[in-house]
Amino acid sequence: MKPGVWAAWTALAAALAYDAAQILEVSGLLRDPLDRILIFAPSLLLAPAFVVAVSATLDGATPEQRTWRRASTCLALLYAAMVGFVYVVQLGAVIPADLAGGRPDVTPFACCAPGRPLTSVDLLGYTYMAVSLLLLAPTYRRPALRTLLVANGLLAPILIGQLRWPALIWLGALWIPFFAAAMVLLALELGRRPDAVTREGLARER
Repeated sequence: MKPGVWAAWTALAAALAYDAAQILEVSGLLRDPLDRILIFAPSLLLAPAFVVAVSATLDGATPEQRTWRRASTCLALLYAAMVGFVYVVQLGAVIPADLAGGRPDVTPFACCAPGRPLTSVDLLGYTYMAVSLLLLAPTYRRPALRTLLVANGLLAPILIGQLRWPALIWLGALWIPFFAAAMVLLALELGRRPDAVTREGLARER
């Protein structure tokens, strides 16, 4: 199996693990700090997997497609760098400090309650992820995949809008089905034979 395909499936699995932990946490079935650990750990895996999956779309791309897909990869990298920083700080510093009784110097780095500095970084990161997927949309002809990529992209203002209106988190929860479905179709697309992808690209250029 191609690395990009593995990465897309890994991103899907990590996203589903995150989704499950979030739902259990909201339902009150997970207690702190287990809830935070089960939310941040798969999210830390999701970030690099997403970058590898998006970068794999460059394989077999036509010159016209490559411009869009390079831009998408750049935003995916920004997303991964931002959220990766946030989550490693939570797992490596904030949660251990809380378990040890708390440390005033670490408390400001906690995430992800409204108004926290790193919550803002996290929201910007996921906004970049949404735009990254939106930029992929014009490069695919399959209606289902293109529609899901656009749907993810349209969440961008909702995600960043939570900086001002935290209640938008409930609308932003559409990310759960939109992203999962997009990763399934992207994994299937990346798994297609290279010659089939090349023929499709050449047909678009004619």
